[in-house]
Amino acid sequence: HAADLHLDSPFAAFSYEEAAQMRGLQRQIPMELARLCREKQCDLLLLAGDVFDGPKVYPETVEALKTAFAQCGAEVFIAPGNHDCAAPGSIWTKPIFPANVHIFRTPAVEKFSFDALGVDVYGYAFVSPEMTECPLSGTHADAPERINLLCAHGEIGVPLSRYCPISRAVISEFGADYAALGHIHNAPATEQIGNTLVSYCGCPEGRAFDEIGIKGAVLCEINKEGGRADIRLKRIRFSRRRYENDAVDCTGAETLSEIEEKIGSIIREKAYGEDTLLRTVLQGSVSPSLIVDVNALRARFPQLFFLEVRDETLPAINPQDFENDRTVRGEFYRTLAAQMESGTPEERKIAAMALRYGLSAIAGENIREI
Repeated sequence: HAADLHLDSPFAAFSYEEAAQMRGLQRQIPMELARLCREKQCDLLLLAGDVFDGPKVYPETVEALKTAFAQCGAEVFIAPGNHDCAAPGSIWTKPIFPANVHIFRTPAVEKFSFDALGVDVYGYAFVSPEMTECPLSGTHADAPERINLLCAHGEIGVPLSRYCPISRAVISEFGADYAALGHIHNAPATEQIGNTLVSYCGCPEGRAFDEIGIKGAVLCEINKEGGRADIRLKRIRFSRRRYENDAVDCTGAETLSEIEEKIGSIIREKAYGEDTLLRTVLQGSVSPSLIVDVNALRARFPQLFFLEVRDETLPAINPQDFENDRTVRGEFYRTLAAQMESGTPEERKIAAMALRYGLSAIAGENIREI
């Protein structure tokens, strides 16, 4: 059970070379899925939408996908999602895929049956980027004695979702044994709804800092006897890269080296390495004259694939040290104090930065390079 591959994503936040590298890693995912299917002797491969990131697809990506499907040794089911909807003329409407590939092409619930396995696979397709009504409403699995699978793209528990709102009541009434869902990239915990085990597999490869952690697919083993399904799930890592977010408490730091050590401590503690794209958010109160050079910090951790540093620290200032100071230093502080205390978040940030630069300059420090 996989979903949200988002093949051919633009990776617009990266350089041309980095984006090309990330798309290349994405393009390997279908073959990794095929390899896993062969290794585990999977009967079925369920792809619950957003295989592609959009209607524009690269020919080499399509060829990689076709080759992977042909070699996976399993029956493949695809339920197009909001990003790769089965609109007229889309990739899913073209007769280019191997015979073992079964694509849901309408917004109504369809069924593929495999009597040798005693399995029915249900699903539907987005045919436009939005679906405000759930096709499952008023429908149910036909044969409770068979293994009933639902392969679908949508959002559970979000009644006003523009991406197929699925209620828990509808899931329970439909009566599948296992619901293989897509759309949520950071997979929530598996949920039992009525007799249905519901699982979002998440995306197999993160693309941004809102898709954190190790990503992959779900290996599902189902046995059914006497109308009761025994289902066992195992999450399998696919991601070659992992996005992570960490807050770094820099309170009390007086030098850039101290902040560097705090970042390094987190990297060592969490075993981040060459597979990690890390965003660090520096927080806390630091020395008023400390100017955080984020570019210098980035350069000091070459062991990471990518490091982003966001400086949200504030200068640690005792107002009493400045209130009675009649020098330029005191006047400079008083000019910025009101803005640091009552301005908007952006105004406070700019005022704090101005104070740091000003105090450093008044102290005679060379800040040109920064």
